[in-house]
Amino acid sequence: MIGRALIAGSIAVALAGATADAAAPDPAERAEALLGGAAIDRFVAKQLPSTFAVRGDRDAGVGAQDVTLVDARSCGAAGKEAPGRGRFIGVVRPADAGGAALPALERHDCRAKPDDVARRLAAAPAAGAVAVVELVVEWVPSELRVSIGDVAAAGEGGRALGRTLARAKGAGPLATADTSGLRLETARGSSLTLDVALSFLKGGEGVVATLTPSCAGCVPAPARAPFITQAAAPADSDGAAGATLAFANRVVALFSADGPLELAVDRETVEIRNIQISGGDGTLAVRGRATARTVGESAQVRIDSAGSDLRLGDVQATAELEDCRALSGAASLRCSVRNGARGPAAGALAAAMASRYRGQLLRTLVAPPPFSFEVGGRRVTLRLTPTRASAAAGTVVVHGKADFE
Repeated sequence: MIGRALIAGSIAVALAGATADAAAPDPAERAEALLGGAAIDRFVAKQLPSTFAVRGDRDAGVGAQDVTLVDARSCGAAGKEAPGRGRFIGVVRPADAGGAALPALERHDCRAKPDDVARRLAAAPAAGAVAVVELVVEWVPSELRVSIGDVAAAGEGGRALGRTLARAKGAGPLATADTSGLRLETARGSSLTLDVALSFLKGGEGVVATLTPSCAGCVPAPARAPFITQAAAPADSDGAAGATLAFANRVVALFSADGPLELAVDRETVEIRNIQISGGDGTLAVRGRATARTVGESAQVRIDSAGSDLRLGDVQATAELEDCRALSGAASLRCSVRNGARGPAAGALAAAMASRYRGQLLRTLVAPPPFSFEVGGRRVTLRLTPTRASAAAGTVVVHGKADFE
């Protein structure tokens, strides 16, 4: 269905939400995402062609009719004063029409009059009936709605197609979707329940969103200035995901339940658990409990990174020591000997990790996990291939190329 496809695309793109009252989550626990217009268009293209039924009018003797959305493009915010409303334009044909392929929609069609676009498309050889529709995607607290706006039809049979779409417009929203209580799920079934809010950028540049853990009975929080902006995006990216450190640690804990971070060091595999991240302007530290798989000994490690695109620098390790105080005699001596060996072993582990990874980009070692939601009965997964990772003012942001499954 056209409404369901567009809803899923818009929501999964942004992954966001906001809630607040006396029992609301800490406002420091929030994330943001930006999905560029090109990424949204790629997602929508994967859903096409999409056929939906328009109900008939019994009193007028008009039967139901199936129509097919064959092309669509995002157009950004629907007006300067309505960041919660976005526009798409789409091309619709009768479902049973076998007309020739139509020219693709172009970026400037978002600013053109629908009548002009419809006539251009209908001028293609054997085009048949063609309609250009404006699809309005509106977010209000806890709900996303997709409705038909302007409709323009052209070509042979275009008048009848226009009347059909006018009935669809008069019937109200094509679809709605709840944006509260969405479950972010890992591959092994761990989940975090989130609320989502959306705002649309002008000029077809995409969607921005904010995300917080769900809070039963909460009311929407006041809008906050975003820390992810389109102006800061690298030229080779069309998506970004970022979070305050408090929220990032919550998500790290969620995905850590699926298994430890594994790093190859010489011929050994080091597993890092209980990961926590911290940082400041241009710096990020990853802490955790590192265990060499074949040895079984553990140490607390800290991996530092810095720069506009975070690169690994120093690695520090502190041995985990046994408590020898309750032992006596030979047992106490053996315990002390073991502890004495653990300090140099931890230092050797830190030196080996630093030698192996110093200077490498953090994003090549710890890629963002797939973000998987169920929206309107459909599983939608967003993957971000990182092109830059940065930290500033208590946040971490990853820019990259976005794709959907």
